[in-house]
Amino acid sequence: MTAIDALPELWTDWCYAAGVAEDKINETSLMQFSRQARPSKMTLSKLRRAIAPVGTEAPAWPREHRADSSSLHRLISRTDVMIQDWTTSWPLRLRLRRMLFAAVLVAPSAHGGLGLNRAEVRSLRPADLEHLRDRIGVADDTSSCPACAVWSWLEIIGTNNGWSQAAVRSLAHRRDGNTQGHRHELPDTSPDWRMCIGMLPSIDRWGWIDGYSSVHPSSLSMIINAMSVVLEGSEPVPAPEPKPRAPVRELSYADMEAIFARADEVTARAQDLLREYG
Repeated sequence: MTAIDALPELWTDWCYAAGVAEDKINETSLMQFSRQARPSKMTLSKLRRAIAPVGTEAPAWPREHRADSSSLHRLISRTDVMIQDWTTSWPLRLRLRRMLFAAVLVAPSAHGGLGLNRAEVRSLRPADLEHLRDRIGVADDTSSCPACAVWSWLEIIGTNNGWSQAAVRSLAHRRDGNTQGHRHELPDTSPDWRMCIGMLPSIDRWGWIDGYSSVHPSSLSMIINAMSVVLEGSEPVPAPEPKPRAPVRELSYADMEAIFARADEVTARAQDLLREYG
C-alpha cells in the first residue's frame, strides 16, 4: 500500500484536520494519529505496511509460494474442482469456500489478493472489505477468479446472517457447475453480509456458521496450512458422476385400464377360492 488513494479514509481525514501531508507516514505521525483519532489496530497496521520494507507484504501467505504469482489462481482452481465434486459434503463445501476467501485476503497483491496479515484478517469488518474489494484480482477463467471466490463466500455469510440454516444448507449443496460468466459481475444476492460481525467465522462439523465472531488464531493457522496442502498436493480429480437411472415408464390411460382389469380378475378369483374352501 504505497499509493495515496489506498490510504485509510480516517487517516486522510485526520491529515486534513491536523495539517499533515497524507504521504508523511512515519512513527511520529502515527503516534500522533493514534493518540488523537483512536484508529483501529487494522487501520494502523495498514499504515505501517506503507512504510514497511519491500518484501514484507502478505506475511500470512505460505512463504514457499510467495514468489509464484500464479499460486492464488492455482489454489482457487484446484479447490473449485473439490467444490464441484458431487461427493463433497455440504459442510466441507462451506469450509472450502471459506478457505478461498481467506486465501484472497492473505495472498500478495501481485497474485490478486489483498496481502492482509493474520490480525487484519480476524478484525476485518464489512466496511473494510467494501473499501478493499475493488483491489481484488480477477482471472479470465471463472474457476480460478479471486473476485468470484469472494463473491461466493459473501453470498454464504449473507444468507447465514439473513436467512435460515436450511437456506445456507441449500446454498452449500449448490456446485455452480452451470454458472455462466463471472459471478463477481453480478449484484450481491445476499447483501446482508454487510451486517456481519465476523467475516471469517468458524464452521462446526454440522455446518453451523458462527455469526458473531471470526475464527480463533489457531483455526486461521489451520486454514492457511490447508492452502499449502492443496497447492503442494496432487491435482485433484473429481469422482465420476453416477450413471443416470433408467427413465421410469409413463403409463397411458389404456395401460392403467388394463392393469385395473387384471387386478379385478385376480381379486375375483381369490374370492372364489375363499368361498370354495370356506
